[in-house]
Amino acid sequence: MTIGERIKVLRKKNDLTQEKLADYLCVSCQAVSKWECGQSCPDLSLIGPLTKLLHVSADELLGLMPEKYDERKAYFDAEYHQFWKKDDHEADLKIARQAVVEYPTDYRYLKWLATNEWYVGYSTKYCGTEVEQELLSSCIRHYEMILEDCTDRDICNQAISGLVHAHKSKGELQEAKKYALMYPDKPETNRDDLLMLCVEGEEKELLLKKAVRYGLSNLCIALEYLWMFLPNPSEEILDAKAAVIDAVITDKNYQHFYITLSLICMEKARIAMRKKEYEKALLAITTAYDHAVNFDIMDRTAIESYSCPVLNGYTVDRTNDRRTDWTLVGDIKRCLTEEQLFSPLLNRQELSKIINS
Repeated sequence: MTIGERIKVLRKKNDLTQEKLADYLCVSCQAVSKWECGQSCPDLSLIGPLTKLLHVSADELLGLMPEKYDERKAYFDAEYHQFWKKDDHEADLKIARQAVVEYPTDYRYLKWLATNEWYVGYSTKYCGTEVEQELLSSCIRHYEMILEDCTDRDICNQAISGLVHAHKSKGELQEAKKYALMYPDKPETNRDDLLMLCVEGEEKELLLKKAVRYGLSNLCIALEYLWMFLPNPSEEILDAKAAVIDAVITDKNYQHFYITLSLICMEKARIAMRKKEYEKALLAITTAYDHAVNFDIMDRTAIESYSCPVLNGYTVDRTNDRRTDWTLVGDIKRCLTEEQLFSPLLNRQELSKIINS
């Protein structure tokens, strides 16, 4: 209800005519009639006297009772949680704008508003128009308000991402990059995805190569988890892991991935030992050892440097990594001497040479 409709209901509840209410408030009867018809609203100075005459609180008179708040907020919350599924962003923009007016400190709604401003402004409908620039500028202003006042890190991070896209849409690459660099670089987030929107040339090429390098690593980790999770894992999982590495690193300068290949070979050696295929196991152990030697050399230099066509020129500086006396070769030696599975091979000259190296 409007405030006028509430005045009408409460006036009748208190057995007051329009004339009597007007007399008490020292206004005309026509003024009260206009309130109740929604043609005008009472002056702010009359809110106090109205609450006394109608025996209600200011909140009730203005329609701000808690239960009304809850009902209204539930509506906005439902719309907010569904907005990403909607196609009509202009209609959703109106709802988001009203939500911000009614709940200005709910930064989810402010993010919702800014996001819809970007969707509508950057749409083909308004491309190249003043509306596009107005909406993108408003979008940026609202995201900046979130960064200034909001304490929820998730919402702030989403605002940072939104600012990158909004500045990118306006062709402001340096501003976009400034915000991309503010984005947290953690396993669950990816700052580089945002940076790629803001850079060109060699800088973008290096970021793409970095994405390939770490994407390859994450795929190997996922395959390793699958191997560990399955009750009866197929050896094909190990083959798949080796195959994807070889598909990317075609020149066999494996660098960090020497450790992955070494572990694959040791697992294949265990499989062969269980089948009593000792020559096959010995070959796998020898290959694992060779990969381990190369990994330890790379690890000591603290520089990971690739030369294959896909990653050519990409390097990782590991100078600041925590250094220990651990070596992959040492790990292989321990496996060979401590795991009973390999005991049938301990008298073989090839194995002795590895253990005593």
